[in-house]
Amino acid sequence: MKKTPFTLLGLALALTASEAATVSKADISSDAKFVAHLDLDAFRASKIGTTLLKKIRMEEGKDKLDALVEIIGFDPLTAVQSATLSGNGEKDNGILVVRHKADNAKLLAFMKLDEHYRKTEHGKHEIHGAGDLDDGKRGYVSFVNDTTAVLAPSRELAGNGIDLVNGNGAAKQIPPSLESAGKKAMYAFMTAYADIESLKEEIDDENFSQMVKQGALVMGESDGKLILSVAVDTYDADTAQQLEAMVNGLIGFARLSQDENPEVKAILKGLKVAREKVTVSVHFAIGVDKFFELIDPALKDLDIELPQP
Repeated sequence: MKKTPFTLLGLALALTASEAATVSKADISSDAKFVAHLDLDAFRASKIGTTLLKKIRMEEGKDKLDALVEIIGFDPLTAVQSATLSGNGEKDNGILVVRHKADNAKLLAFMKLDEHYRKTEHGKHEIHGAGDLDDGKRGYVSFVNDTTAVLAPSRELAGNGIDLVNGNGAAKQIPPSLESAGKKAMYAFMTAYADIESLKEEIDDENFSQMVKQGALVMGESDGKLILSVAVDTYDADTAQQLEAMVNGLIGFARLSQDENPEVKAILKGLKVAREKVTVSVHFAIGVDKFFELIDPALKDLDIELPQP
């Protein structure tokens, strides 16, 4: 799928992104063919989130983070509540709705430092543009209210997002598979949905798009385990059986090296593949402590650079 570019501010908000674990249809564009919802309230409440954020604070140091908060007016590790991205799959098309507790005035002050900053209006709301249009990195932000920001790659889409948040847009109904995905974890960090059938022209893998009609994903934590569940609907039972065989074949191939690689063995142990009629699902679960044991080398090399105060 082609990527949708956003400003650095948008990326920062997205990555530090949740009003609630459930997705609100008021945050989903009417023509949406994909939705991705981040919930860092759930992430921060989980053991995984608590551990990783504690490490970040230890690595960066309290004084450094306090100085950063003083400058930007909010704690980047706790301020953003939710982020919901939706779009129709086309290039430069997508609306990101962010629920937050940040200081809008200070965020805007940072944007105004950009030499390409421009302000336009959409009804009673302001749309702030920053970034060089020539290099494709220009983006638009509107602080719709004290706790909601809309980010988009064009003024038109930003305006659509403003209407959406204000209840004046044609909000998308939440796909049932997305709602059910969000219920598979006590703490759902991320839920996502894609209407593959409508995105065929945007997907490079023709075989995949011919087999899969739609898909949903959830990543989170439940009962002391990190979980990842993916469910896809195929076009018919025969295709579902074929897809199940393909997934099991890949797992079988990976098992050939599990004796020499304990990490692979631990991962494969937590994998389960199931099929029901036209739906194929893959569920992965691993203990949080085991997860940290596996990624410990990467954590030790974690290099996090926050803006310098």
